This record gives sequence, C-alpha cells and structure tokens, in this order.
Amino acid sequence: MNSITTYRQPIALVIAVFVLAFFPVSGLVAQEDDADFEPTYGLGDQMLSLNLGLFIPLFFAGGPDGIEDANLSLGGTGHLLWSAFLTNEITVGGEFGGMFAFTPNRNTLYMIPLAARATYFLRAYPWEFPLSIAAGMNFSRFEESFKIDPIVIPGIGFYWNMNTEWAFGLDARYWWVPQFYTDQSEVPSSDNRFGNFLATTLSVLYRF
Repeated sequence: MNSITTYRQPIALVIAVFVLAFFPVSGLVAQEDDADFEPTYGLGDQMLSLNLGLFIPLFFAGGPDGIEDANLSLGGTGHLLWSAFLTNEITVGGEFGGMFAFTPNRNTLYMIPLAARATYFLRAYPWEFPLSIAAGMNFSRFEESFKIDPIVIPGIGFYWNMNTEWAFGLDARYWWVPQFYTDQSEVPSSDNRFGNFLATTLSVLYRF
C-alpha cells in the first residue's frame, strides 16, 4: 500500500502540472479561433434585410396648436433594405417600406417612405449594434388626400449573427416627417406639422 501511495503522489503532481499548463494554452487557442472566426466585410459585399413589426404613432408638433396627440391607433410597418459595404463597419444603400394606422373613425393612414440609408456597425461578435440614418421622400395617403413630404429616420438595432451570412434581431427607428404647406394649397402654411412616430421591427439580415 505504501508503494502504491508513493507512486500515486508524483503521478498526481504531474497531472496537476499538465492541467495547469494546458488550460491557459487552450484558452489562448480558443480566443485566437474565435478571433479568426469573426467575419470581415468590404467593398463588393452586400446585405439584404427584411423587417416587419409594430408602428407606434407618437405626436404631431408645430402649427397653431403646438404639440398634439397623433390620434391614431397602433399600426403595422415593414421595409426592405439593400446595402453595400464600404468598410467592415460602414454600409450605404436604400430602403423601401410602408406603414398603416387607423383613426378613431376607422379611416386609414398610409405612409410609404423611399429613402437612402447609411449604417455604422458596432460589434462584439456574434452580437452587433447597427446605428443608422435614412433620409428621403415619404408618400402619404389619407382618405382622398395624397401628399409627398421629406422624411428622416434615425435608428438603432440589436442583432445576433447565426453565421457569416445570416443574422436576426430587433430594430427601433424614429420617423420624423415634416409636412409643409404652401399658400397655394388648401391648408395654410401656418398649419405646417412635424409628425413623430416610432417603428419597432423584427429583422432578418442576409449578407452575400
């Protein structure tokens, strides 16, 4: 028994030294593998994104009455985005989308923005946080009234990358829609308004 115990002690010591030596090395290798796995994108890489979700009317500002309730129900929204990478962090592209919401009398407001968009990606792979700004024209229709206005849409997202091609996440974007009237229109210029809305969507992103 004593001889067995004598042999066990140096064997246990060797195993302990081996384990202590191996784990830092293996951890370093794992970190290096993770770093190598993180993808990079550049000129020639592109991205498509489909987004569907909830549209939240906030308020209208401006005009003789100041800030007023939007007087609209919760609605639906969606948009399709195409972008091209300039660098690993920056993309530029365009988007086409739309929304609908209802008044208390069940009349429907439709808005369809067509905009150019730039995005900057913050990453902690496999997570990423796109910061975006879009600007363009907004086509709106309410009953028989049709109007074209400018629109600005800042946004932020939260995505999980399943692999180098597919990512899934959430987007929150603020729609700022100035509505300007001229003296020749049916509405006086003193009634200029600034629409404020929030769009929250589930997003699927594909890179190629």
